[in-house]
Amino acid sequence: MPRTPTPIRLAAVSVALTALLACAACAGRTDVVPSAPVPSAPVSTSTAASAVAVSPPPSVAASPRPSSGRPDQQQLDTAADAVSHLGSSYQDVFTGLVVDVPGGQVIVYRKAGGGGFDASLAHLGLGVRVDLRDAPRSIGELAATRNRVEALIGHTRGYSIVMVGDGSEASFTHGVVEVGVSGNLAGAQADLRGRFGDRLTVSVAQPLAG
Repeated sequence: MPRTPTPIRLAAVSVALTALLACAACAGRTDVVPSAPVPSAPVSTSTAASAVAVSPPPSVAASPRPSSGRPDQQQLDTAADAVSHLGSSYQDVFTGLVVDVPGGQVIVYRKAGGGGFDASLAHLGLGVRVDLRDAPRSIGELAATRNRVEALIGHTRGYSIVMVGDGSEASFTHGVVEVGVSGNLAGAQADLRGRFGDRLTVSVAQPLAG
């Protein structure tokens, strides 16, 4: 179920790594399996979604994660894969996940109180800390919006859609598809927001090479 990283997802790694290390006492979080403090190491990102002009059918999976040299890196990666696999059965609830390497935990975004996902997650016995965070929309909802936006590629006037993504921390926390355009930004924002409302954000992006 892996989904190929795209230009828009590069932002997912840099947008909010600091935010991912905030204390688990913040609102919208529930610690499932505690773990002892661990030394700092690079953070790697796993997400439930992807996208460009043509994307694969909706699926749930973690993207490849670089090795950090931590002794529990493999355990974190295995846990993330297990959560992603579970999420494929809860696409109306599960949104995405991030592997927080310095924190030694997997951060899971999902719609609160839906479909028994939390209970099923607790029974996985992952052996790592899981930080649950509320998301306004599920991976299925994000994918539906993404697919509709992608269908407009090559059929817009005054601007061009060059990137579409729903695999970033912003997508998870705000329930939006991120759209990059070239050309008339104001026109693109008015057009796309008129079609999709608050289900997306629109910003300037450079056209893809080739």
